[in-house]
Amino acid sequence: MPNESHIFRSLHSNPIHADLVRLLYTALPQVASVTTGVVVGAWLMAWRTESGWDWLLAWLSIGMAATRLGLLAAFHWSGAHKALPSSAARRWECAYGSGSLLMAAVVAGMSFRALSGNDPGVQLLCLGLTMATCAGQSSTRVACRAWIPISTGSIVLAAFAAGCLLHPDTSYKVVGGLLVLYGYSHIEACRHGDQTIVALHRAQRSLTHRAAHDDLTGLPNRAAFRECLSEASEHLNRYGQKYALFALDLDGFKHINDAYGHAIGDELLRQIADRMRLTIREGDVVARLGGDEFAVLQVPVPEREVAVSLAERLIAEVSVPYCIEGRTIGINVSVGIALAPECGDGEVLLRAADEASYEAKRAGKGLYRLAGASRYWPLTA
Repeated sequence: MPNESHIFRSLHSNPIHADLVRLLYTALPQVASVTTGVVVGAWLMAWRTESGWDWLLAWLSIGMAATRLGLLAAFHWSGAHKALPSSAARRWECAYGSGSLLMAAVVAGMSFRALSGNDPGVQLLCLGLTMATCAGQSSTRVACRAWIPISTGSIVLAAFAAGCLLHPDTSYKVVGGLLVLYGYSHIEACRHGDQTIVALHRAQRSLTHRAAHDDLTGLPNRAAFRECLSEASEHLNRYGQKYALFALDLDGFKHINDAYGHAIGDELLRQIADRMRLTIREGDVVARLGGDEFAVLQVPVPEREVAVSLAERLIAEVSVPYCIEGRTIGINVSVGIALAPECGDGEVLLRAADEASYEAKRAGKGLYRLAGASRYWPLTA
């Protein structure tokens, strides 16, 4: 059964880093093409030179390709592409980077070996692999974690450039100098790509957050709360995980708005929202449905008294007087509680909680009422 404190994680966090690591692990086309090129090139080079060192590099290329492709497969098989905590994201990023650096080491070794010999075909092959490595690493899928393409590209370019600069032929020295200039361009391109991708993800996260949250209080809005309710219903059906829904309606809020003005009314709503956040448990969700109506989703609720206790705490916290612009303002809240599965689930549960809050309001101020009987919910002694 999943940890309930993470059921609604998307409403409480902004995991941009996890998004970028997921993007990193979509680079299968780049990884497959470049690693295949390195393997083919290494074995072709070993076949042409028949050197023991080159055969070693050829076998290392096989291990490198298996490591990189295996990491991509393991990432998806483990389900990390769906849920990726920050600590796990760092580990997966380091694993990807290690595989990339291993590939760079193989290509760099091939370049040193090629430039120490006199076979122009092998040298041209290694130059192609060097440029292909940089091109593949600078794609948006990899540039989102700039240190990986920068370090990988720097290694392969530095190896080939150094070999060219040490070569007695002047044309090789010119190529080495041009590769140094290209290395600077490669680093700047990766840095700019990283900044652009991060900015786009932040903007997307911001838009998503604003679409799902109330501008005044910062709480999830009605649409987001319904998604949480649907997810809680799925967990009830799949794992038998009971939960409670609270409908909260402020008592006399219209009078406060009329007496003190909307600016004070808005500040009062913000302070009430803050108190509700501090009252609920981690993993529970409080939302503003509109106006002076709020809702709380409590998951899990093993017994009825757990829900009743939260309702009492919410009423007590909300009823403590507020000091706003030198004025002391008091307000109460009526709470309706609907328990799942007894009162249904999903939208049916929300309607039951609303009806119970109306009953509480008719009975007086600062009260709670339970919707329906409670044959599923044993009372503790």
